[in-house]
Amino acid sequence: MIYNKYTLKELATIRYGKNQKNVVSLDGSFPIYGTGGLMGYASKYLYDKPSVLIGRKGTIDKVRYVTHPFWTVDTLFYTEINDAIVLPHFLYYVLSLLDLRKYNEGTSIPSLRTETLNRLELYIPPLSEQKKILSFIEPIEEKIDINSRINRNLALVA
Repeated sequence: MIYNKYTLKELATIRYGKNQKNVVSLDGSFPIYGTGGLMGYASKYLYDKPSVLIGRKGTIDKVRYVTHPFWTVDTLFYTEINDAIVLPHFLYYVLSLLDLRKYNEGTSIPSLRTETLNRLELYIPPLSEQKKILSFIEPIEEKIDINSRINRNLALVA
């Protein structure tokens, strides 16, 4: 199998999150994410396509994959993915295998810069191979998610 080498900049455009102050809402339906995870809900979304979220400040070593409309705060990057080259879920798995802490540029708070991320070199197979690989991974991921939900429910009744 031939994998092509791409920079992350060729695969995705990295975007900055924004302050959530004007969109946070008790009855909002769009999740607001920060580097620590879910922070609340917003009345409107910042982006509405599948995206890989990458920590900019703080927790920089845990990427997240989202498929629903969302808002990210300014400590978290989101990506607009070039799906002519890479499937969003596949890019998530590739990035999750990297130790992003190696690219830390902060002194007291771990930090990443877009310039550094854009230079990352990744080996990506053709789309047909990506689909094949995901056809094995996604059912396992789904089963893990179901088991986690069952365990949480069991813990509530125990």
